[in-house]
Amino acid sequence: MVRCWKGCCPVLFLFALIFSIGCGSLPRAGSGYFLRGSAPSVGRVVHSELRFQLAEGNILITVGDQSVQGRVEMAGLQVTEDEVLSVGTLPRVEVRYLRDTLDIRRMFGGETERDNEYGPLHGCTVIGQKAGSNWAFQLAKGKPDVDQSIALTELASNYAPALYPTRQLHIGESWEVGAAAVKRWLGHDLIRTEGTARLTFRGLSIFDGEQCAVIDASIDAVGQLEDPDGNMLELSIGLEGTIYRSLESYLDLAGTMEGLMVLEGELEQDGVDVAVKVTGPMKVKSIGRLGSVSPTVRASAIKSP
Repeated sequence: MVRCWKGCCPVLFLFALIFSIGCGSLPRAGSGYFLRGSAPSVGRVVHSELRFQLAEGNILITVGDQSVQGRVEMAGLQVTEDEVLSVGTLPRVEVRYLRDTLDIRRMFGGETERDNEYGPLHGCTVIGQKAGSNWAFQLAKGKPDVDQSIALTELASNYAPALYPTRQLHIGESWEVGAAAVKRWLGHDLIRTEGTARLTFRGLSIFDGEQCAVIDASIDAVGQLEDPDGNMLELSIGLEGTIYRSLESYLDLAGTMEGLMVLEGELEQDGVDVAVKVTGPMKVKSIGRLGSVSPTVRASAIKSP
């Protein structure tokens, strides 16, 4: 079955902030390093891929005093291209969602159920403009439906996040990002978010031919979200990993986070209350690189699935 989920997958895109697009470049100052970078130039294109995997997860469904246990696997992929259209007092960007999918497999006894889902912006191109400190996004063509409107609003609230401090950092230095940023990691449609992420500048390394800052990341957060049927679910994550941030292109060239996810809540199905709990090990991988876009790719990016 193929369907479109509301807003955005609450699991796949929890690292859309931490593996975010870098900007420009700033020179090293003194004995420290600038990790944020400067404002990007017109025409700059960043290709990003974000992969999520929940392997060998457990799913427990309880109705009254009866319970059924099974297994669940998820694999998601988001591929985007961000292009700077203009800079100055009114910066504009174009974001192309080349792919935004989630494959789910549930196994109970000898039966297997499969779902193939598309994100609301899959195959779409959106235009963003910044006025002051606020971004606003709209579809490049046509009017958004309800789910796309939600996704565009969430994109505007979390686009180009300031994950790295503006000051120079020294090797061994740590800093924290609060609940507002954690909301992006946990996904869209979140009603409540609590928790922090702690980042540590561990050292320097050559990755993919570029000198990089090696960043250790640790996330411990919980959130409350609404599923497509209006049910409230609790999501909690505890993850650790490493990011390689280029000191030349100021992109997060690669990142890997691993840990545990718990998603639970009560659903109503055919008038019956059903308790659902999903637990399992999860892994998120990200890559980012500078690139250019061919006319063919640009044209295909604005087509709907």
